[in-house]
Amino acid sequence: MTNGLYEEQALAEVYDLLNGWGEDNDYYLGLTPRGGRVLDLGCGTGLLAAAMARHAEVTALDPAAAMLAVARTRPGARKVRWLQADARRFQLAERFEFICCAGHAVQVFLSVDDRRALWRNVKRHLAPDGVFAFETRNPHALAWLQWEGQAPRRAVHLRHGAVELSHRLLSERDGLVAYRSHYRFLDQGRERSVDAELRFCDAPTLTAELEAAGLRVIGVAGDWQGGEWRADSREIIMRLGHAQPGLPALG
Repeated sequence: MTNGLYEEQALAEVYDLLNGWGEDNDYYLGLTPRGGRVLDLGCGTGLLAAAMARHAEVTALDPAAAMLAVARTRPGARKVRWLQADARRFQLAERFEFICCAGHAVQVFLSVDDRRALWRNVKRHLAPDGVFAFETRNPHALAWLQWEGQAPRRAVHLRHGAVELSHRLLSERDGLVAYRSHYRFLDQGRERSVDAELRFCDAPTLTAELEAAGLRVIGVAGDWQGGEWRADSREIIMRLGHAQPGLPALG
């Protein structure tokens, strides 16, 4: 699904400076099967996809043309097959040993129907013994309450100059969080605000949806070191396979 934050070229070009490599990327890179086929859903600017492509055959998919334009220019981009598509509806001829949806990208799927379509499509493209991994923020940690009080993030881009990013909470109701991202291009005297929404789902809800789609939970972690998930963990990090491992996925 598209999101206004990722559709404007200037915002896509400064994205990596404000959202660099982190322990979440290390986690997914550690799950990448050497020499295997990998599918990165919601790949954004391709930071993770390009790293995985050093060891695997990577297809990276995103709905935002601006983000993919950045991805195609990064070092190692030629080793990745980049596709502009919706994760709920794409159709590829092959299946993948590893599918990931990193960067809290699952949270842009706002409705139950959106997520069900995503789970079904993942199952359709997952190899018989493949692994699907993703993370989402735990709603019980109430992360959105901290956004407005955080100091703005700042970085310097070679072309756009100094840029500052801050967030403002607009509303929260039943796990649907609306917020505003405010960018200040300090050297250019320009500002840009973009409103967006995220869905926060709890672990039982996600588990029920995934199992109904024919996927089984292999493990759930609460942090990027693989720590045990608890009700107050900040993250819900899930690994899944087919409900009947070793059998081909059904359409």
